Amino acid sequence: MPMSRPPLIVVDADRPEAGAVQEAVRLLKKGEMIIVPTETVYGLAGDPRAPGLERRMYALKGRDEKKALPLMAADLDQVRAFGAVLDARALRLAARFWPGPLTMVLETPAGEEGFRVPDHAVMQAVLRAMDRPLRVTSANLSGEPAGLTAAAALKALGHGVALALDAGPSRIGTASTVVRLVKGKFDILRAGAIPADDLRAEPLVLFVCTGNTCRSPMAEISFRRHLRDAGLAWRTASAGVEAPGGFSASSLAVDTLAARGLDGRAHRSQRVTRELVDEAGLIVVMTQAHRMIVRRRFPEAAAKVHLLRDFDSRARGEDVEDPVGGTPGEYEQILTEIESAFPELILFLHDLDQANRSGGKESS
Repeated sequence: MPMSRPPLIVVDADRPEAGAVQEAVRLLKKGEMIIVPTETVYGLAGDPRAPGLERRMYALKGRDEKKALPLMAADLDQVRAFGAVLDARALRLAARFWPGPLTMVLETPAGEEGFRVPDHAVMQAVLRAMDRPLRVTSANLSGEPAGLTAAAALKALGHGVALALDAGPSRIGTASTVVRLVKGKFDILRAGAIPADDLRAEPLVLFVCTGNTCRSPMAEISFRRHLRDAGLAWRTASAGVEAPGGFSASSLAVDTLAARGLDGRAHRSQRVTRELVDEAGLIVVMTQAHRMIVRRRFPEAAAKVHLLRDFDSRARGEDVEDPVGGTPGEYEQILTEIESAFPELILFLHDLDQANRSGGKESS
């Protein structure tokens, strides 16, 4: 049985001590409930395999049993291993917001389950040591404010837990945003740390070259018009694997775009970053070398990195060469090569949109 005055272990929020993590895991595997830190609020955690865990959690919190108890996982692999169905939209949201304060309600063989991958080193260490998701709900009495410190969580629930890990005040201090992604629908079930508009943002196509002053900005700006003409709600951006920030597009790139009625004067170069890679639903590179570099730097995004000319049936596997130092005619030829891939690329995005179509009105 849990102790009347459970032990509290102070842990480093960034580098949790192995002994504290091992003790937490030992108690969880015995079926005990413990208090854990996350970046949002403190949580009440337990092993879903423990007999009667959900019943005990509901009783301790005084929570309505009609309200589900979510799961926390260390990463997407643990979510998949639990049997969750992740469509393309769920994968885009996971790439952008996990680890972080987003809970996604997904289909599993046992019914709908809420999943979150926390952005907190202590909770990550516990989840990886457990090697499976845990039930984690806010560490407070139902209807009362969420616990933002271990002391507050202990005051509310200390009589029913075996351990509390104290990593200091919660960094965000607001509950996660909860979205339901089931049977193609997208519903916001609870407002939280991530604004609704960020979740609804149109998906991004990221074009990548080397310096982000010639090929990729021409692709970005030209494809934006093709998307509009096709009625697709994707955004475009571009970046370079070796790009210094803040440079204008080359004068010949600007002139080549202008000949098509497109304005490239506002473009400013930027380097490929993790934030851009996470935000992108699709990454389109100019050469095989660019694809290798992006996949090596961001291996978790490898599946969404594609060679531009693989979307051109007449030139699959071919690179789009760098026109730097070339003539106006050579810039025109490069843009023509880029645009020749757009029809198939539009069809590819249309298929992705079909997979992600909401099928219903969002609600909050």
